[in-house]
Amino acid sequence: MRLAFAGAALAASLALAPSALAQKYSAEQGVPLPESVPAATSELVSAEGIEIKAAGAAVVRFWMRSAPFEGEPAAGFGVRFDNLPEGAFLGVVEFPDKGSDFREQSVPPGVYTLRFGLHPEDGNHMGVAPSRDFGLLAPVEKDTEVARNYDFDGIVELSADVGNPHPTVARLQLPEGDSGPNLWENDYGHWVLDIAAAGTVIGIVVEGHAEE
Repeated sequence: MRLAFAGAALAASLALAPSALAQKYSAEQGVPLPESVPAATSELVSAEGIEIKAAGAAVVRFWMRSAPFEGEPAAGFGVRFDNLPEGAFLGVVEFPDKGSDFREQSVPPGVYTLRFGLHPEDGNHMGVAPSRDFGLLAPVEKDTEVARNYDFDGIVELSADVGNPHPTVARLQLPEGDSGPNLWENDYGHWVLDIAAAGTVIGIVVEGHAEE
C-alpha cells in the first residue's frame, strides 16, 4: 500500500468492494516499535503500533503519539485541527519500501517522524488542498528534539532531510468518525485512514495526490 505518501498496490485496489478489500488488505495491531527509534521519541508514542498489509505484505506502520500535546493550539483561516499545536510531533511512520508523498515526491524506505504543519496562506499554495492541515515527514534520527513544537521554518528544515525539493507531506483531514483505525474514501476520491494521536482522531490520506 502507498500512503498517498506511499504503495502502488493499494492505489490499484482501494476502489474494490468491501469484501474484496477485506481479502487483500488487513490491519494488524501490536506491532513493536523499530529499534532505531530514539528513546526520547519512543517515550511519546504507543509501544505497539498498527501495520497495514496489502496481499499479505507489510506496506506501512504507524505508532501514534500517546503523550498529551503541550503548547498553544494552532489557529487561523483554514485550520481544521485547531486543538493541535503547530509543529507538534504526531507519531512515527515506517515505510518498508519506497513510497511517494501527497505531492508525488519520492520517499525512501525508512522510519520517519510525523509532525503537524500548516501550509502558508500565500498564492504559491492555492488549490493544494481545501484546508491547510498537513503532516510533514522527517527522518527519525534527524528529529532529535521530538518534544519541541517547531515553527513553520523549523519543520520545513527537518523535512528537507528526506531529500526532496519541497517538504515531504501527508495530507491531513477531519476523520469520518470519532474513532480509529478506519479506512474510507472522501469526496475527492482519496482514501483516508482515521487514527488517534494523543486522543485526537486524525484522518491521513493514504491514497491520492494533490491536483496541481
